[in-house]
Order: sequence, then structure tokens, then C-alpha cells
Amino acid sequence: MTARPPSPSLWIDADMGFDDLAAIGLCLAEGAEVAGLSIVAGNVPLPQALQNAQAAAKTFGWTMSIHAGAATPLAAELQTAAYVLGDDGMPSVNRRLPLAPLAPHGEDAVAALADWLRAGGRQVLALGPLTNLAHLVTRYPDLARDLDLVWMGGAFARGNHSAVAEFNAAVDPEAIDVVLRAGVDLLMVGLECCREVQVTLGDLPPLRDLPGETAALLADLYEGYIRIAADGARPMSLYDPVAAALALDPALCRQEPVFLAAELTGTLTRGMTVVEWRGQKAAPNARVAMQPDAATIRSRFHAALSRMALA
Repeated sequence: MTARPPSPSLWIDADMGFDDLAAIGLCLAEGAEVAGLSIVAGNVPLPQALQNAQAAAKTFGWTMSIHAGAATPLAAELQTAAYVLGDDGMPSVNRRLPLAPLAPHGEDAVAALADWLRAGGRQVLALGPLTNLAHLVTRYPDLARDLDLVWMGGAFARGNHSAVAEFNAAVDPEAIDVVLRAGVDLLMVGLECCREVQVTLGDLPPLRDLPGETAALLADLYEGYIRIAADGARPMSLYDPVAAALALDPALCRQEPVFLAAELTGTLTRGMTVVEWRGQKAAPNARVAMQPDAATIRSRFHAALSRMALA
């Protein structure tokens, strides 16, 4: 059996839907040091995303600092996922995260992340639009090449927000362009990779069997998430927890070097992540995650949910 790599120190940038919450929980359950959490508008507007982050921290005992980031994309109006996730970004069959006082850390997200990088931090796990990261490399261009960025976003075939665009990419394609042009070391964990790791209503009973209100809350949120896919009649992809698992253990997938670009102006294709696989056509500037070890990721994810439930 291959040994897991040492648990890393990482920074997480999130727009705080359920799969963001679960991805953060996975990182903490596997012993990663989460140095900070920056919040970006995406799944929901920034105030709701901050509320979700504070409520999750209070419920699950998270102690990392939480920082408010960008409320709008670089060059467009914010499009949220309320049409899928509801106004709070956390679909549930019953219980919901409790309200928590909004008390993000005094330092803004970009400055806090810059401080962490200058102190020796490197790996950032981005689970939403890349707006905060674009502001970072614009404000502090010297830090761009210090970043090891794992991003849940993009697609190279079929989209989910549009025919060709994944949601996080579609919200702020200009941010992708800025990050790539800055020379950031980027691993794209796109729809194709995440869709290989699926969960169903049949995964709920072990969580439902755990005692306590926290377990019941988590089970209700998890079921609400699974029911996004035709009210549970179809399997649901994991998305953000897949990116978290690959940030923790890169050996759980194959990584393909590619030239990656974001479509900024297409009437039908804005937000599309265009992947050139042929190295002789364009020098690689990113990597795409392929062929995840779905069984291992699912197992670690469900173990993490159990640990969260008993926190």
C-alpha cells in the first residue's frame, strides 16, 4: 500500500456552498494545516458566503482566520448559482447551518494571502471563481510564481453553467486569464475529473446512523446536495472535495500538461476553458487532472464527513 504524503499547509479560497464546506472538512480531517480561508463571491453573494463560512466554523470548530475577498468579478456582474443551490447556497432536506455573527479577520483576503505566501506558504486550494487570486497576482506580481494553485474549475468538453463553460470559470473568465498570464503553477481539476467521483442517496445511511445534532445537520446538508441531481434519482458529482483530495495527495490522479486559455468574448462560449493538448502547438502553461482514483477519494471523503459529524 502506497503511503500518503505528509499533510500540507495550505490556504483555501472558497465561495462556500456545501461542497466547499465538505472540501474544507476533508482537508482538516486528513490533518492538513489550513492557514487561512479567503471568501469570494460565486455560489452566493459575498455576504452570504461569509455567513456560511462563519456558521460552518462555529458548527465544526474551525479555528483558521476567515477573510473577506472580492464581491464582484473583474469585468462583469456577478452570476450566482442560486438557480441550483438556493439563496443560501446550501440546499438541505431539513436542518440548516445556524446563523453566526459576521466577524471576518480584519485583514482583507488578498493582503492576508500575500502575507502567508511571503512567510513561506505555497499551496492554495481554490474552490470558486479565481477573482481573489487575480487580485493577488495583480497587486503583488512578485508572488505569482510562489503559488502552487489547485483549482476546482473549468472543463475541456461539456459545461454545466452553459453548453461549454463550467460555473466557476463562467463567473469570472477574466480572472483565469490574469492568473495564467502571471505564470502561476496551476492544476485544473475540471468537470471531467470531478464527474468520475460520484455519490448517491445510498451513501447517506452511515452518516444518518451517527449520533448527535451535528451529524443530523451534516446528513441533511449532504442529502440536499445529492438531491441536486434529479432529486437523487441520478448520482451527484463531488466537485470541490475532489480538488481537495488531489491537493492533499496528487498521486490520486494523472496530470496532463496543457496550454490553457479562457474564452472572454464569445457570445456562446464566454467562460469556456480552451485546452490545447498538443505541446507542439503551444507550450504548456498549466496541468489538467485526469483519471482520479474515485474509490479512494470517496472513501476518504466519507471518513472525513464522519469525523466532522462527531466534532
